[in-house]
Parts: sequence; C-alpha cells; structure tokens
Amino acid sequence: MAESGKKSVKQNLSLHKAMEILGAMVNYSEPARLLDIATDVSLSSSTVLRFLNTFIECGYVEKDEKTQLYRLTMKLASMGYLCRQNNHITLTLQRYLVEISNHFLESSSLCIEDSMQVVYVGVNEGPSRMLSTLSRIGKIAPMHCTGVGKLFLTEYSDYQLDELVKKHGLPRFTERTITSLDKLKEELEIIRENGCSFDNEECEIGAMCLAVPVRDYSNKIVACLSFSCPTQRFPEKEEAIVFMKKIGEMASLDLGYRL
Repeated sequence: MAESGKKSVKQNLSLHKAMEILGAMVNYSEPARLLDIATDVSLSSSTVLRFLNTFIECGYVEKDEKTQLYRLTMKLASMGYLCRQNNHITLTLQRYLVEISNHFLESSSLCIEDSMQVVYVGVNEGPSRMLSTLSRIGKIAPMHCTGVGKLFLTEYSDYQLDELVKKHGLPRFTERTITSLDKLKEELEIIRENGCSFDNEECEIGAMCLAVPVRDYSNKIVACLSFSCPTQRFPEKEEAIVFMKKIGEMASLDLGYRL
C-alpha cells in the first residue's frame, strides 16, 4: 500500500510539471527555445525535453527542426472550444440561437472572446444552411472584421487596441475590411452609439452579419449573438436591429444583467 501511495504522488508531481510547462508555453507569442522554457518553469532542460517529446507525440507541441524552437499546436484550442461549448453561457443562451434562426430563417451564432480573438461556441444552422463564412474562417475568427468581434472591441482601451494590432494585426480579407486603426476606432464609436454591429462583407464578399452584445451582472460584454446571410437576402435593417437588440437584452437578463 505504501508503495502504491508513493507511485501516486510521483504521478501527480509529473502531471504538475507537465501543466506548468504547458502553462508557460501558452504565454509565448513566438516559438521558444528549450532553455527558455526550462528556465521559466525552473526545471532542467533534460526534464523539460522529455515532456516536450511526449507533447509532440500527442499532438500538443510542434518542433521546428531548422530552428529547434517549440510551439503549441491548436489542439489545446480545440479542447478549449469543446469546453466552451458546454459552459453555462452556451447552455443558457442556446435557445436564443434557435429563436434568431427561426425568426430570420438564417444561421445564428454565439461567440465569446479569448486571447483577442473571437471563438464561436454555438451555431444554429438556419434553413438556408448559410455557414460558408464560419467554415472558411474556422472556429476562431479575427476581431476587427466581424460583427461580434467589433462589439467586444468597444470595451477595449486604446492600449488594448494597440496590443491587438501588435499581436494579430488588421489583416485584409476583402476590399471592405477595415485595416486602419484610426478607421477602426471611428467604427467602434458608431457601434457604441448604436448598440449593435454589422459585418458588411468585411470577412467574405456576399455575406453580411448583424450582432448584438450579451452582458452579465457586471455590465461587461461576455458574449455576442449574431445572424449571417447572403447580402442580397439581408432583411430590412431597422426591423432586424430592433429584434436583435431585444434578443440581446433578454439574453443579458438571463446572465444577471439588470436594466
């Protein structure tokens, strides 16, 4: 029994070291050297190398053989995405996705922000099955050219916006994409005044999106709801805005927001 207990402790210590290494690598904006990783977690290079080799075998880490640098793969992000799907926000707000899709007969989405990116944690396919924008961008999308992303950015300080540009840039997807920080700030002011946000063919030509914020008890935007459809099929804007704002308000109340 004593031997079994000691073995259990050793396994837990190993797991603790593994999590420390992953935790350190998550904070790296660029691929890292073995020595730097070992220094950050206060472990020997040989110990860290054994863990890294295991992570590589399991698909969590990649090594560039030319530079000998290590970086995390997107496998952890996909696991995080699946966890997000099951969290209370997704479960609580799922019914609003259905309501939006039923009203507009289009696809609806529920998004959160993570690491200055948009993460789609809930999608309800409308009858048109118009999901080309999401499937092309993937489950993670940029902030500056999506309706939901721009809503999250309305709560960013100037410093945070500068950090966003440093980390992810403002890449162009179509001729309508905002690629200037000054123009983005102007757009965010309009969104703050209107209380909703459009993606006007900024991610994909021929596709539009209308998004509204969902706030919690602290008045912070913790999620966004949206619907997408082909530009030529987009409904009358004023009616769509009124409906979506009402949905956003009801969803916010469900998360503890008080008017």
